[in-house]
Amino acid sequence: MTTDNGAISHRGILIIMAVLVIAGSAAGFAARGTLFGVGVLFGGVLAFANYFWLDRVTKAMFSGDAMTSTGILAAKYIMRYAALGLVLLAVHLTGALPIGAVIAGLAAFAFAVVIQGLRSIFTSST
Repeated sequence: MTTDNGAISHRGILIIMAVLVIAGSAAGFAARGTLFGVGVLFGGVLAFANYFWLDRVTKAMFSGDAMTSTGILAAKYIMRYAALGLVLLAVHLTGALPIGAVIAGLAAFAFAVVIQGLRSIFTSST
């Protein structure tokens, strides 16, 4: 799941994220009930949205015309955190889903990066 030069692939991270969210959601359904499983699934959807938003903003930052729109790009980068924070606050205040389950699903991105990094370390041929 690495590219030819050994860099971590985006596809690999997305696949690992999906597996983690599905497994975590299934475990949540089985061990803690419907709301917990849905919470992990919801957090996983947030993780994917966060990933694609981050990817898009980062690519824009390194494009050729980024110098003309640095302020807008910085605002978009920071707005990502604000948007996630507002969603988490709404979940917490309404009690619609267990906040721990949503955060567990949201953590799928971090776990996927660590797993993919470890895989690339232990499968490198150098």
